[in-house]
Amino acid sequence: MTMEKSRPALPAHIYTVTSRDYLPGTHVMLQSFLETNPWFSGQINILQDDLSDSQKEEFSGFFEQIHFPDISPDLSDAIGELVAAQNQLADRRRRFYSLEAFFTDAAGPVLFCDSDMLFRSDISAMFEIPGSLVACGDRAQITGSGRDPVTLAETAGSTPFAGFASFNAGLMVIGKTSRSADIRSALMGELDPENWAAIASDHTDQAVLNRVLGSSVSIAPAQFNYLIGHAAALKGAAGVSAREAKVLHFNGPAKPWAFAAHMAAARHSAEFVWAAGQWFDSYRHHLAARHLR
Repeated sequence: MTMEKSRPALPAHIYTVTSRDYLPGTHVMLQSFLETNPWFSGQINILQDDLSDSQKEEFSGFFEQIHFPDISPDLSDAIGELVAAQNQLADRRRRFYSLEAFFTDAAGPVLFCDSDMLFRSDISAMFEIPGSLVACGDRAQITGSGRDPVTLAETAGSTPFAGFASFNAGLMVIGKTSRSADIRSALMGELDPENWAAIASDHTDQAVLNRVLGSSVSIAPAQFNYLIGHAAALKGAAGVSAREAKVLHFNGPAKPWAFAAHMAAARHSAEFVWAAGQWFDSYRHHLAARHLR
């Protein structure tokens, strides 16, 4: 008798972070995700602190089950103290709002998505990967150099640290175990300015998450989070091309809606040129759909 393979638990909650200058990206990310992942019918949670009522209504009028949860007071206070001590983080403080996805008491897995992503196909296979936290490797992990688990400095030319995998925090499947009280406490502890002084990389929320969960993350194939901002550096190391990727991630300053960054990105990477065209196709489709509503 053949046993039927059990289906993986699918997330009923999506979290993302946005702001007024990220609105085009958030709209395209959500629309492309819902179109390519029709199995999702859960709650969309947008973490923000500067949207007007009319901008919130634009989301609510287009997407069902959308919510704008407040940032937990203790998390907000901890971010404020860190930013006050580390002034270079002031204009990137909202990036830490992603940690709120680890504070939810949702029963099943939670999906966190950066707003600068474009979904091109179904990602449900990602939920079949075992582990309480599933994410794709960052540039250092993919190229094989790795990072120091304490400082997060890239260890170019040396052997990666055993039992530690640096990951990109743009797309994460967050299981219940990774949202335990102990994990939440550890994440909050990493926001202490004294602890932050040890970090040698330029990351924000990704630094916090890697220091706490880099020893327990399950690394998914790069096709689930193809880093367009690192395309030139990755070359063939990712094992997949941008055209084969399920998700395109416009990490770095060159966003499709940030026109001032396009020329430099185009000189640097032909894959950015192609990927930006894919994003604008999706954006045009989103605008057309909005017009018909």
